[in-house]
Amino acid sequence: MPFNRWRGLAYVAAGLCGYALFLLITLPAYWADWLVSRASHNAVRIQQPEGTLWGGRGNLVIQSTGQERMQTRIAWELQTLRLFTGKLQVRLRSPDNNPALNATIRAGYHHLSIHDVEATLPVSVLSAFNPAIDLVAPSGRLQITAQQAILTPAGLEGAVQLTWLGAGARMGGLSEAGDYRLAVNGRGPTAELRIETLRGDIGVTAQGEWQTQGEGLVRLTGNITPGSREQTLRPLLTMLNAQNNNGQYSWSLNSRFSPAKFFGATP
Repeated sequence: MPFNRWRGLAYVAAGLCGYALFLLITLPAYWADWLVSRASHNAVRIQQPEGTLWGGRGNLVIQSTGQERMQTRIAWELQTLRLFTGKLQVRLRSPDNNPALNATIRAGYHHLSIHDVEATLPVSVLSAFNPAIDLVAPSGRLQITAQQAILTPAGLEGAVQLTWLGAGARMGGLSEAGDYRLAVNGRGPTAELRIETLRGDIGVTAQGEWQTQGEGLVRLTGNITPGSREQTLRPLLTMLNAQNNNGQYSWSLNSRFSPAKFFGATP
């Protein structure tokens, strides 16, 4: 009789575990929005979600200062087996490829990495990370590519390229000026920064570094050759306190972009 009792309890426990597993597997997709919004302090949302937490679709919305910066349809797939090792891996893609978005993101305790990133987004999305960019009001598209980049409290390892396509700005009424690339090469606590002109009648070059620890100090020095657009660029040149040297303007920039915001606390 005791044996039958224990066997019955075992069946009940197995049934409860199975039911709990079923509930976990079928968690609705709106949990993805809850998790993402909490992690990003409501800067990123997933609206109109469909499917489950582990695989679904929805509208990815990036916003800041009460304004929507981007909205696009995305699909995601969460790798469940990695959760048992305390790591999260999610694959993102754009079902309609408008704008293009493909990336794999891995996250763990004080660890964030991106892999096989190919994305083309409206450049206004940058304002979600630094509201001061609204002063320039940039227009155009931002192309992001990275094979692998790993961010930890020890710094950044890997390379990321950001290409500003069809660069323009409402400041000064600057229409499409060309294409410009920012290359970020992480080497631990310091990342090398380099800006170059790919196409356009405004020449821009710069180099500097980003301290990928603590407050994330960014230092850049460079030159702008405005050519026939000198008057149009006057507000930007003034804001940068650029110095004229026979039509070539030298400028420098000191700013901060702390990687700690990706971990929710100061490393």
